[in-house]
Amino acid sequence: MFNWGVIGTGNIANTVCSQIVKSGRHSVVAVYSRTLAKAEKFANKFNATCYDDIENFFADKKIDAVYIATPHSAHYQYLIACINHNVPVLTEKSFTVNAQQAEEVFKLSKEKNVFVCEAMWTRFQPLIKDITKWIKDGEIGELKGFDGAFSMPLKICKPFLSERVYKTEYAGGSLLDLGVYPISFAEMLFGVPNKVVCKQDIKENVDLEDKIELYYDNAKCSLLSTFNGLKSFTGTIYGTKGKIVIPMFSRPKKATLYVNGKKVSVKTGKNSYVFEFDKVEEDIRNGLNESSVMKPENTLNVMRIMDECRKQNGLKYPEKIERI
Repeated sequence: MFNWGVIGTGNIANTVCSQIVKSGRHSVVAVYSRTLAKAEKFANKFNATCYDDIENFFADKKIDAVYIATPHSAHYQYLIACINHNVPVLTEKSFTVNAQQAEEVFKLSKEKNVFVCEAMWTRFQPLIKDITKWIKDGEIGELKGFDGAFSMPLKICKPFLSERVYKTEYAGGSLLDLGVYPISFAEMLFGVPNKVVCKQDIKENVDLEDKIELYYDNAKCSLLSTFNGLKSFTGTIYGTKGKIVIPMFSRPKKATLYVNGKKVSVKTGKNSYVFEFDKVEEDIRNGLNESSVMKPENTLNVMRIMDECRKQNGLKYPEKIERI
């Protein structure tokens, strides 16, 4: 059994922890929240110890690693705290508010030899291996592009969403909440783009929609993230010979290979947060200070793309959450 301490008690923490505990391979032994009542409520679900004092939380000797599930605005401070307490850490995406913070985190993690990973669960799903194999085997020819969209209309989802997603003080908005998925998928396929072009729909300093184009030597990615309406969740990888279509690409369960306009193969599987947590446990037990799947350079590439998107549109978060 691998024992997790959890920082944050919101929807994602509840969803993830419920799933990993059911696997029988992971347990939640401690939880921290600034509000004791929230910590107690969360802890009772998992028979864990609750804390509203962060130092007492880190003093809990049962913790093997920490999972951070707070708003983006708090990721940096808790990442630094985990590293300084020599505790391995997995943090929700987006990793930090900006690339500079991410750079500082990875620099410190290497200095202290402490494992740090971004919880981009998409990359840990089994179906990604099948998709990658199709590409490596040349099934769709030379890679030419990726189109990916992630939409979550606020009018429909607002009752189920935390207020953080539309508050600038929490680094809310489409980019860090939704856009990180198609950007990360594009980075997985193509790496660092030569050029980024982004147009944001901004209201009250919160981006409600991001239209992003990433340009490479011989390829282009067209990405969309939006709270403005239900548009798409599909990802399509294009090549010179064919394409791969992935419904719900952020949590892939099915991928279809088309060659010369004809469907030639379908791969199916299941998605789960457990795959990610299993791999992180394996890496930690193997003494690594970085993920073997979601590497620091992957996270940094994504953060830098998002920084450029904000720069082009003049989108800034409050200074207190941007600083180092």
